[in-house]
Amino acid sequence: MSENKEKKDQFVIAYLNNLDYTDSCIEHALQIAKILNKGLILLHIYDPLVTEIGVDEAESKLKELNSKITDSQLHSYISLKGNSKEIIGKLGQLLNAVVLVTSCNPEQTQKNKADNPTVLLKNMENSRTAYLICNQKQCVVNYEKVLLTLNNARESKEKTLWASYFARFFGSEITLFYHTYKDAFYQKQLNLNLAFARKMLGQFNIIPSNHKSEDRKKLLDLQALDYADKENYGVIICQTTKNKSFFDLIKGLEEVKVLKKLKDKPILFLNPRDDLFVLCE
Repeated sequence: MSENKEKKDQFVIAYLNNLDYTDSCIEHALQIAKILNKGLILLHIYDPLVTEIGVDEAESKLKELNSKITDSQLHSYISLKGNSKEIIGKLGQLLNAVVLVTSCNPEQTQKNKADNPTVLLKNMENSRTAYLICNQKQCVVNYEKVLLTLNNARESKEKTLWASYFARFFGSEITLFYHTYKDAFYQKQLNLNLAFARKMLGQFNIIPSNHKSEDRKKLLDLQALDYADKENYGVIICQTTKNKSFFDLIKGLEEVKVLKKLKDKPILFLNPRDDLFVLCE
């Protein structure tokens, strides 16, 4: 790293997986760092399996990008070599990361590229911090309205907690986005999740709006992409698949399908975990 940091410092990480397209990722990471009053670190990982630029060349590029950031926010850079998945899984401890921002190319089909949606999500599956993924070729930074998708899954607490962060620190309006179920048990689980979300947000005096989709067949998060685009939402908060079945691996994970449809609205993903990670006091 080009600057020293103390253990107590916390950072937003801009993971630049393609050094030819960095503007969108850096802009989102910088804005989040400013609002949360955290430092910013530009990161590139040289992973021979999915990247071509070596550590030294990447560090030179990162130094140049870092020098162009004129904001007074603490910012630095680091170039690492190793397995992307392992490094990303350790960023919370290694760099005191509180948020990871990265980008993907929805049209990238080559499986040896770090910005391929499937490859990117595979490398992110051990991340213990939330990660915001934006389209590498489009940059729309607008956090005024946030769409929180809720379904019948039990892992909704951290999603709701992050929605509260956007409302508390960014002043965002929160909308709960869901559809009903024919199955009574699934509907009961959804009702519990909705009640929990409203109660948690209410603890911070946040009153969310609601949007119930009438479409029960199309993937909820794909519907959320369309709705966010139509109603000009700035961020969508989603959850990744916890227990990956053989069926999921054959047909493709829902979150991969979502990233392949990504336009100019970034998605904040959270990996299911047993404990809640508290970002700020």
